[in-house]
Amino acid sequence: MLTDEELLKKVKDGDDSAFKDLTNRYIKHIFNFVMQYVRIREDAEDVVQDTFFKTWKHLHRFKDGMKFKPWLFTIARNTSLDFIKKKKAISFSDMNTDNDGDEINFSDTIVDTEPLPSEIFADKELALELKRAMSSLHPDHKTVLILHYHQEMTFEEISEIMKKPMNTVKSWHHRSLEKVKTKLMHRKSQ
Repeated sequence: MLTDEELLKKVKDGDDSAFKDLTNRYIKHIFNFVMQYVRIREDAEDVVQDTFFKTWKHLHRFKDGMKFKPWLFTIARNTSLDFIKKKKAISFSDMNTDNDGDEINFSDTIVDTEPLPSEIFADKELALELKRAMSSLHPDHKTVLILHYHQEMTFEEISEIMKKPMNTVKSWHHRSLEKVKTKLMHRKSQ
């Protein structure tokens, strides 16, 4: 099996099937990642298509020595954020309250379709509790956990994708884990 970088070299040499191989390798991962930002499957499909189009269009920007996976996830993240900014079907002022007038948190409106490590989800009840706990996290903090545990990325790769210093990413990771643990422990004691 060729590495991402070897496939990219083939693409740059004119082998279109190599780009198809890269797309097939990452399409499910990118789709799951994009769903963290957009709520609707059809919208996520559009964002994923745009992500791969932008990747293909900007291959000349990919430099030797770079890692493809973080570069691709950066494009996916930026494309997702651009989509959200353009969509604006619901104004942020409409998102501040629900029908009962209760305050809601913006992070609660973002779909969390990806769990942490799969072994945690053997128990469906625990999975639901974990999802609830993660919904309270800031979107960036939730992204760090998803990229690290579900996509199995290093903190260095996550730092590249999020354009944040590695120490910030590590700090977000630690604080997010502590917050999730605390929420899970609190629910168990009830």
